[in-house]
Amino acid sequence: PRTSAFARYFSSKERVVVLGCGWGGFRFAQDIDKDKYDVVLISPRNHFLFTPLLPSTAVGTLEFRCIQEPVRTIPGVHYIQASCTEVNIHDRKVICKEIFKQRSFTEKFDRLVFAVGSETNTLGVPGVQNNSRVFFLKQLEHARSIRLKMIECFERASTPFIDQTERKRLLTFVVVGGGPTNVEFASELHDFLRKDVAKWYPDLHDHVRVVVIEASGHILGSFNESLVEYVEKLFASRNIEVFTKTVVEEVKENVAVLGDGKELPFGVMVWSTGIKQMDLVRNMPDEVCRSQGGRLQVDEHLRLQGEDGKGGITPLGEGTVFAIGDCAGDISRPLPALAQVASQQGKYLAHFLNNHKEEASKDIPNAPPFKYAHLGSMASVGEWKGVIDASDIDKSSKDPAKLKGFLAFALWRAAYWTKQVSFTNKLLIPMYWFKSAVFGRDISRF
Repeated sequence: PRTSAFARYFSSKERVVVLGCGWGGFRFAQDIDKDKYDVVLISPRNHFLFTPLLPSTAVGTLEFRCIQEPVRTIPGVHYIQASCTEVNIHDRKVICKEIFKQRSFTEKFDRLVFAVGSETNTLGVPGVQNNSRVFFLKQLEHARSIRLKMIECFERASTPFIDQTERKRLLTFVVVGGGPTNVEFASELHDFLRKDVAKWYPDLHDHVRVVVIEASGHILGSFNESLVEYVEKLFASRNIEVFTKTVVEEVKENVAVLGDGKELPFGVMVWSTGIKQMDLVRNMPDEVCRSQGGRLQVDEHLRLQGEDGKGGITPLGEGTVFAIGDCAGDISRPLPALAQVASQQGKYLAHFLNNHKEEASKDIPNAPPFKYAHLGSMASVGEWKGVIDASDIDKSSKDPAKLKGFLAFALWRAAYWTKQVSFTNKLLIPMYWFKSAVFGRDISRF
């Protein structure tokens, strides 16, 4: 059953406002006890996005709708499509703007959960923002834009009015950042080129160039060295150029200026070079304590920390305000900005409020603290191959668990298939995998 606005305002239950519907916010909204709380979820995006499969949608291996779950499918949650612009912790209210006409409204809360996530960090490089040929890869609209632009490049390159220099530029795809998301995108792009472009654009296939630019010495920097070496050799055998220890100093309209002064013309650039905090987080009052990277500082129970006016630190809002996911950080136990971190925090916080809500206002709650359990790292690297690094799970082991090749790829697919929320997507995803493998990817542009 859905919770009506009338019922919410006259309910005797505590109101929990959740800002964001990513891995942390969505999981929290699923698990929080609706018999104890009225739950209001506010987010400009009305769906949860299964981000590990996002690179697959950018080239048509999967379709966009099969990796998202509508927020309104969570029973007992009242959803408002809006962006939060200000939080008043002392008056226990949030000020928001609905996304359609930018009209402001206020929503009161008894408890508040920050789960706003993060945004792509451009590192202040001129020309990245608002460039029609530079794309981030964090939302569904990004993947859709990349897909349309790539098809446009192939269609334009096949017209008789394009000279060789322009054709070469159009068919150069630059990927900035060597993390798992970009490695997976480059791998998906390679599979698309090898199977679909070679079939439907045979005269263009040999002119395509894929370049990965990474500022550090290696791609997949968080993975085991042997796995990194394996992927780098794979990329070399596929003619995927990897520029390490290289930075992009500036992006002109369709040219990347590298740190050594060389210019690299391109048709499409995908930019994923880490994260930065959202405006809402950056603009929080000075009393709010910060963790690494400007994150909101939380304690071991995920309560937002702030100055008490006496030189000390205390939970703000008498322990009624929490933060999870990419926007939250604990100085004593820093965690990476990963989906599995946010999901585990959302699950823990829901359990904490379901069973220990009276403890939240105490200086030292009599409740178990949040403990992160790392589940390993994995990536698909194309041609039915993958890598899995589980060395962080058991650091005491002299032979860390690592896997590569087809078995790692099969486990990658199996793991992400089992993580799907709805039966619909569990049905659709294997169907699209089968379709792309047997019949190829869709190259329509509409």
